[in-house]
Amino acid sequence: MALITSQSEKKRREEFNVVSKKVKKSKLSLTDLIIPIASGAVFIILSFAVFVPMVKSAFGYLDEIKVTDEKIEQLEKLNKQLNRLDENQLNEDILTARQVIPRVLLVSNFVYYIDDLAKNQLQLVISELSSSDSINGVSGPLGYSGAYSNVIAFLDDVQNVSPYMIRLENVEISARDDELGSQTWNISLQVSGYYMTDELGEPNIYGPFQPYTEYEDIMEIFRRKASSL
Repeated sequence: MALITSQSEKKRREEFNVVSKKVKKSKLSLTDLIIPIASGAVFIILSFAVFVPMVKSAFGYLDEIKVTDEKIEQLEKLNKQLNRLDENQLNEDILTARQVIPRVLLVSNFVYYIDDLAKNQLQLVISELSSSDSINGVSGPLGYSGAYSNVIAFLDDVQNVSPYMIRLENVEISARDDELGSQTWNISLQVSGYYMTDELGEPNIYGPFQPYTEYEDIMEIFRRKASSL
C-alpha cells in the first residue's frame, strides 16, 4: 500500500514539473516581444515611406489629368476654329499681308510714295525729309509747305497713298505770311512704316485664338494697298 502511494506521489510530482515547465515556456519575455515590435515599426516606416508618397503621386496624377483634359479641350476648340477658315483664302491673305507689311522695308521705297504725293500731285515744297531704320520699322520727320487746300489734302491722303502700313504722329500745321501778303501753310509730322521680322520660337497653341477673319475691314485695307504695289 505504501509503495502505491509513493509511486502516485512521484507521478504527481513529475506531472507537476511538466506542467510547470510548460507554464514557464508559455510566459512572454522581452525577447519574444522584440520581433513583433520591430515588425510593427518597419510597417509604420514603410507606410510613411511608400504609401504616403504614393497617395501624393496619385493626387498629382489627378491634377495632371485635369490639366491634360483642359488642353485637349482647347486643342479641339482650336481645331474647329481652324477648320472654319478657307485654306485658299488664308494663303492669299497671308501673301497680301506680307506685301503690305514686308519682311524688309527699304527707306527709299517707304519715302517714295509720300514724297511723290506731296511734290508731284499736290505741289508742296519739301522743307524736311529724313528717315531711318528703327525697331521693326522705318521712321523719320517730314515737312512740307504750300497752299492750305493742298496741305489738308496731303494730310487726308498720306495714309492711303502708301501701299505700306504707316502711322502719323506729332502732326503740326502752321501758317506764315510771305512777302506778297499771301499765306503759306506748313505741315510737319513724324511718319513710321513697319515690317515683319522672323520671330523666334514656336507659337503657343494653347493661348487665346482669335480668327483674323473677324477683322475683315483691316484685310480690305491690306488688299487695297497691295493692289497699288
